[in-house]
Amino acid sequence: MKSRSIIAPAVAAALWTLPAQADAVAEFYKDKTITVISAGEAGGAHGTYAQVIAAHIKKHIPGNPNVIIQYMLGAGGNQAANYLYNVAPKDGTAIGLPLQDLIFNARIGVQAVKYDAAKTHYLGGADVTRTTVSVMKASGILSLDDARQKEVLMGSTGKSGQTYIIPVVLNAMLGTKFRPVIGYQGINFIHLAMERGELHGSAASWPTIAAAKKSWVEKGLIANLVTIAMEREPELPGVPALSEVVTKDEDRALIPLLAGSAALGRTWIAFGDIPSDRLAALREAWSKTMADSAFRADAAARGLALNPVSWEAQQDLTKQILATPDATVARLKDILGLD
Repeated sequence: MKSRSIIAPAVAAALWTLPAQADAVAEFYKDKTITVISAGEAGGAHGTYAQVIAAHIKKHIPGNPNVIIQYMLGAGGNQAANYLYNVAPKDGTAIGLPLQDLIFNARIGVQAVKYDAAKTHYLGGADVTRTTVSVMKASGILSLDDARQKEVLMGSTGKSGQTYIIPVVLNAMLGTKFRPVIGYQGINFIHLAMERGELHGSAASWPTIAAAKKSWVEKGLIANLVTIAMEREPELPGVPALSEVVTKDEDRALIPLLAGSAALGRTWIAFGDIPSDRLAALREAWSKTMADSAFRADAAARGLALNPVSWEAQQDLTKQILATPDATVARLKDILGLD
């Protein structure tokens, strides 16, 4: 009888705790607005993912808050993360949609980084964005061998982004002649310059190109030279992965660092001491959104690939990237000319 008298109140307390927590989260978010800070522009694939997810996730968050998007480009994607870490509220009303280089840039010591990558809270990811080097066939460049013989003009948003880093690293690894042209404000501007013939190509995620430039794919206007990964892009089975074309062990050691960020390409994050019940509610809302049939139908109608990544997997990946050996990081920084 004594044991039953102890257990019963404990069970009752547990049963009361969950509704109380849910009610507290709902009360907090009622009539509030969550601002999603996007590092990608409104008209690109990054922005489209943000718009579709924001439209559906609100109904899965207790209190049904309004969800709006603020686009904050600059510093190779780091401006948005810096704002989220240093300025934005830390109460669960400010969420980030960074570029995939978030942890990579921190590990190699990019000067524009003003956030502590180890303190990132992930909600989850919508897709795996393996970077692929793509060029317009009109340039006459159809293979890596062609890129070793002829200069290839590659659009770039800045020195801390994949659009710059990948071409420069490939030059060092493979003897290619990619020349990044810096200063474009986003992937849409790079695509426009490619169509005009001002640029030959870019290094971007294949889902970005497939969604934003479907006509290029359908008309066979682009050649994909290599995917920056240990394995081939499932949608491009005929395109070699970087692991297949490198010849030196020291180059192979760089691939996990270069390619590891792919699973962070469509992630939502937060920083700061967000109450644990709110963070848990946001993560649950993300999970429910990814499984929501209406959301998945909307994403399919927009041509958006969905390969959800759990927040736990992203936390583990972050630890792996931040644990990259110093010697590997030093070599990459030397290739990129970083101090």
